Amino acid sequence: MKRPGMWGLVALLTVVGCSKKSDDGAAPSQRSAAKDDTVRSAAKGAALVGGQGQQLAAGRAADLRLSPDGQFATYLLNGQKPRLDGIPPQMLVGALYVVPVAGGKPRELGNGVTNVPGSLLFSADSRHLLYVTGYNPASQSGELHALAVTDAAAQPVTLGTAVSYLLPSPDGVSVAFVDAGVLKLGPLPAGPFEDVAAEVSTAQFTSDGKTLLFKRRLSAASGLAAVTVGSKEPPRKLADQVGDYQVSPDGKRVAYQVRSESVRSMYDLYLAEVPALKGQRLAVGSKVFGFSPDGQWLARTENGKPELLGDLYVGPASGGPGRKVGEAVEEMAFAPDSKAVGFLEKYDQPSRAGAMTVASLPDGAPKRVGDRVPNFVWGSDSRYVAFLSRFVKPVFSVDLMLYALGQEKAEKVQPGVFGYGFTPNNGAVVFRTNCIRNGRACDFKALELGEKQAEAKTWMQGIFSYKISNDGARILATYARMDSDTYDVAVYDVKSGARKTLDQGVQVPTYFGGKDDARAVYIIGQGQNPGVYSAIASPQ
Repeated sequence: MKRPGMWGLVALLTVVGCSKKSDDGAAPSQRSAAKDDTVRSAAKGAALVGGQGQQLAAGRAADLRLSPDGQFATYLLNGQKPRLDGIPPQMLVGALYVVPVAGGKPRELGNGVTNVPGSLLFSADSRHLLYVTGYNPASQSGELHALAVTDAAAQPVTLGTAVSYLLPSPDGVSVAFVDAGVLKLGPLPAGPFEDVAAEVSTAQFTSDGKTLLFKRRLSAASGLAAVTVGSKEPPRKLADQVGDYQVSPDGKRVAYQVRSESVRSMYDLYLAEVPALKGQRLAVGSKVFGFSPDGQWLARTENGKPELLGDLYVGPASGGPGRKVGEAVEEMAFAPDSKAVGFLEKYDQPSRAGAMTVASLPDGAPKRVGDRVPNFVWGSDSRYVAFLSRFVKPVFSVDLMLYALGQEKAEKVQPGVFGYGFTPNNGAVVFRTNCIRNGRACDFKALELGEKQAEAKTWMQGIFSYKISNDGARILATYARMDSDTYDVAVYDVKSGARKTLDQGVQVPTYFGGKDDARAVYIIGQGQNPGVYSAIASPQ
């Protein structure tokens, strides 16, 4: 399981994006503005394109984040790089604030808060905010606090003083954290908290929040154990020498790797039911594994060796033998509706590419639909899968391909693509192409899947990044400026084709926020009035 704590490097927020073409085909800028699209910018203090934003908070802000429901924004004010050699250049430490996206008074929560991933997390229900103050880059720890963010009168509660890892439960009821090397567990926001185990590296709740699994450090034999939330019972160990592990989406099972005794430098795959937690070995020499979204299937590679990739098998998540669907597989993913699995077989590790193959479940024959494929993505269900394919003749090109399950072959959507995906409900496959300026300005195109058309439509030109609203009706796009390292942000209406510049000089990333993604939230870091801004995310 990937570790969501604070030990890792600072994540580089690389956003690949999109934006729709304006009336004159140009990216939004002062030169391409429509006559009715010029207003006085609060950030610049001059008549400029955009200026639609309402300032939520003033100051030199950084590390903007939104709660899962989009109602609250957090940011660091006056962030500075710690004076310590060897830390990532992107690391900042500053004062943490929270402010309602709809507007209101910003609230200071504490100093010495870092932008390192895992140091600030909202609960899944957006009711609580967990954050670490007084962050020490040398020990990678600090003081953990919890705040009932929806209660304006609530005061932060201190949970621990030397916390290096924190994890709220999926149901928003509990929190687990490592304080001075000891894993603690208890209810939000104030506990009480019980000591669970020492020398813990990672943890994961089951989807119902009733069981916490945790892996111990190498010095503690890399043991995997579990504890029932709210119980006084001691933790139950599943195994030592554990590699990766994963809880099924329905919370009923856990799959985990144990160092193989028969294949050197490899792992065997085990499966255990929750809460019984009695493991059974499923596969030898397993590297890649994962549950289907509905928790009914478990895919895994088997019979792999250090110098040889294993073959992919898919079987019931309850255990038992699986059906072989691919050979020498490195990458795999189930469709969101769990009715098919896609994977890259005959994978070539030096080129990081393989043959794109799909198989319908439970018993569909595998079908190879592409070659030299570095990555792929499913649509909102199992009807479509999009992937890039490297073509070498007549000239080298990385092209976007689309395969509709049941068809004879995949169709080429566009040559020369950099970044792609689907809109909600398979409305369209979208992508950036015809990029210039080292990928900072690209055409944003869409192939609408409900229409029979010869080629994709150009929605926008010159975009850098994009975000799609939850309903797929609007696009929030950024454009890289040439006079600074900032961006312009615009909103585009998919149905009408209307586009409106919201502001200039913003930082990426930008977000949809508020009820029904009604607002755009972003930071302006330069000019006369820097701060956190919110604008109505509509071109009307």
